[in-house]
Amino acid sequence: MAISVDWASWSEYRELERQTVKLPAGGDMPCAIFFPADYSVGMANLGLHYIYRALRENGAASERFFLSPIPYRSVERDTLLERFPLILGSISYESDILGFAGWLRHGGVEPSRRRRESGSVTQAPLIGAGGAVTYINPISLSGVCDFVVLGDGVGTAADLVRILRRGSDRAGTLSALAEHGAVYVPSIHGSGRHSLLPAKRDVSSDYGRGVWTTPRTVFGDALLLELQRGCVRGCGFCTLPSCFAPVRVRSLCRVKRDFEEAMKASEFSRVGFVTPEAGDYKNLEELLDFVSSCGKGVSFASLRADSITEKMMKALVGGGRHSVTIAPETGSEELRRKTGKGFPNSLVIDVLKMASDMGARKAKLYFMFGLPQETDEQLAEISELCVRARSETGLQITAAASPFVPKPGTSWAKEEFAGEKNLKRKHTLISRSFGGYSGVRLQPASIKEACIEYAVSWAGAHVSEFIAEETLTGASYKKLVCMTDRSSTGHELDMLGLRQAGTAGKGAP
Repeated sequence: MAISVDWASWSEYRELERQTVKLPAGGDMPCAIFFPADYSVGMANLGLHYIYRALRENGAASERFFLSPIPYRSVERDTLLERFPLILGSISYESDILGFAGWLRHGGVEPSRRRRESGSVTQAPLIGAGGAVTYINPISLSGVCDFVVLGDGVGTAADLVRILRRGSDRAGTLSALAEHGAVYVPSIHGSGRHSLLPAKRDVSSDYGRGVWTTPRTVFGDALLLELQRGCVRGCGFCTLPSCFAPVRVRSLCRVKRDFEEAMKASEFSRVGFVTPEAGDYKNLEELLDFVSSCGKGVSFASLRADSITEKMMKALVGGGRHSVTIAPETGSEELRRKTGKGFPNSLVIDVLKMASDMGARKAKLYFMFGLPQETDEQLAEISELCVRARSETGLQITAAASPFVPKPGTSWAKEEFAGEKNLKRKHTLISRSFGGYSGVRLQPASIKEACIEYAVSWAGAHVSEFIAEETLTGASYKKLVCMTDRSSTGHELDMLGLRQAGTAGKGAP
């Protein structure tokens, strides 16, 4: 039975939403789509827009659910979760799997696939998932999900709806799903060798913009507009060059058409470009001129220092943004070269000076620590770069330093994870080096969250079952971290045909 919740309505949120795409009003297959974050974050995720649209256009009566502020009623009609026989999670990050399991548990839905299959749970809904995590390690979802859609779910949506609509019983439906090369069914694919392949969509299709605009997102009322997928860079720590390859670029003509059609259908003040690195889009400056001529501002999620142009910065700051975000990754030029980013600290300063000259007042710099072959002296260079940036630009500097987590599929997949004790020591050194400087601050980092991210990133089937069956407490958190075995998980991925770059190494508690 679902938990008791006070009556609350999404009506105020619905009233502010403006659709940029006309969609069918209903369908004959009720489907709950859950995004494990607040509405403001979920509505800024283009993947959620895409899969909602694809399901609706293929006849599924999909409705959105978010972790907050109203967790168990749908945005569309305030429908209770318990009325949906099909629940799909849109999972972008490893921690979202924990959020998905917890949301199901507190909503009265058994999150453990194994317990649902045992027959002890009556009238259990069918639970599936898709999203960015499926490119990296879909096995991490196997403890919760009856099926996992691999890769770009838009291209699989029509087949998915057809199979689910046709299925007469649970076993038959899962058997049919397992025959699809881009759908992982843990109960069937759990043993034996298979050949699964994440779907990779042609980005030149009509799917290129957000379905809605609304002021209640983390980006304000921005229209989400996709430019490209994959990345031409080769940063060792990043999943984009390998897991999301090949690079797929949307034509300027197609992007402009999406923008113009959205302007006719909706109201918005700026465009949020969705792309791994905006500066790598060869037609960006022409696109910026076009957007500006239409009276719209722009937003970039993050900017790479060695690809920022004066026109990009002018578009960003001139559009009303008073803060810029770049990711030097480290204060050490030597260590930065090893990550795949070869630009010097002087370039970071030059970019921030440009931002300051154009009216920016703040800058956020992203760093990592716990990197391979990192020294304590190189950790201190993080604060040195930030202090220099403050001194030479006058900007208020915020540094966000996060632990390096090796991920399946990356060229650094075999590198060691520093572990909780060593990461705490390193973060203490960084924190001390920031002491006493005005206008420069370091955001606190969660070492525990990094350890959980590492454990879930490399979760094999038995670890995923543990996630689904346990509410994480202090003791179970430590057990989860100690259970991680990269070699075992790499073998499981190989058995599915999803070969990963790194399979060596035991978890570091």
